[in-house]
Amino acid sequence: MTHTGLRFILIEFDKNWTRAGSVLYTATDKAQLAVIVEGVTGIKETYLFEIARAEVVLVSGDSNLVYIPAKCMKKEPGDKTVYGRG
Repeated sequence: MTHTGLRFILIEFDKNWTRAGSVLYTATDKAQLAVIVEGVTGIKETYLFEIARAEVVLVSGDSNLVYIPAKCMKKEPGDKTVYGRG
């Protein structure tokens, strides 16, 4: 199985997630996840993931790291989250 680790500035979970404690997020159905990263030049990019039901995503808020049990499905320039569109 493929895993991805990213240093993030923002994560957006869709409605298909539950949280256990402050670091574990479990997909309750096929779920989507958007992770915003910022390069050394300050340019933001959005990494989009599709996560299978029952898979767990680990988020370390202390170090802004996220561990995702999937490969990135799509990468787009800028912040493509709801937060970034406002």
